Amino acid sequence: MWAVFALGAALLTSFNPILYKRMLKSANATVVVWSVTLLSLPLLGLFTLALTPTLPSLDRLFALGVLGSAVLNVAAHLASAQSLKLADASLVTPLLIFSPVFTVLVSAIFLGEIPSVRGLLGVGLVLIGAYWLNHEPGRGWLTPFKALALKPGVALVLLAGLLWAITPLFEKTAIQHTRPESPQFAAFVATALLVLLLTPAVLARNRPAIGQLSLHRRELLLAGLIASVAPVLGYTAFSLGFVGYVTTLFRLSTMMTVIWGSLFLKEPGLTQRLPSSLVMVAGAILIAI
Repeated sequence: MWAVFALGAALLTSFNPILYKRMLKSANATVVVWSVTLLSLPLLGLFTLALTPTLPSLDRLFALGVLGSAVLNVAAHLASAQSLKLADASLVTPLLIFSPVFTVLVSAIFLGEIPSVRGLLGVGLVLIGAYWLNHEPGRGWLTPFKALALKPGVALVLLAGLLWAITPLFEKTAIQHTRPESPQFAAFVATALLVLLLTPAVLARNRPAIGQLSLHRRELLLAGLIASVAPVLGYTAFSLGFVGYVTTLFRLSTMMTVIWGSLFLKEPGLTQRLPSSLVMVAGAILIAI
């Protein structure tokens, strides 16, 4: 069941880079991230009330978990949004697929979640697919690695991927320290803290930019809706499955974003990237079964 929630979250979030890319044409990264997250809070709160009728008991580790998640998510969201401003969504987003490697290693060390051989094989296939996705025929096998230093926005998206490899550990810690266990409550508190942390910077420097988002009301509403539903699915998946496996399935959203980038933004390279995407899907199936 955890795989269903994880794949649902991946599908929803795969549209975010497309929506963000359009909004970033007239607004900076901080304003876009803040606006989308703020817009998600009311619906996320309703989900929390509906699925968590009584306030769970909390402890210090819960506070540490949601605060760590919020702080790292602020940095990751801003880095990812800025990378989208600098380069094609279908170019930088697939690089996020590298984060499950960090998550599997870190969760094995700190959470004792030892992956099976089949799970590791699945992660390996996803990473092979990611390498193939960035390979250019006739340019040598080192080309994808060399390209990392040349493409604008790459350093930022790799930083985002690294941070998003760590945030699940904080998120699962927060979930495990609610009694009764409530992934929805943990998601709402972490999201509210993210908004709180971004608000001073937005109000101090970017008030005029907030009005510019009115040019993209449809994209803002859709992104806000996704931001309210996806965390509920994602936190529920974390509560049911291994953090490393869940995070790997989340990264399937990058494969979908490549397709959406071609369809909605007319970005090139779809035909040579589809076979590598299938390798990633095969890896995801190994992880989920």
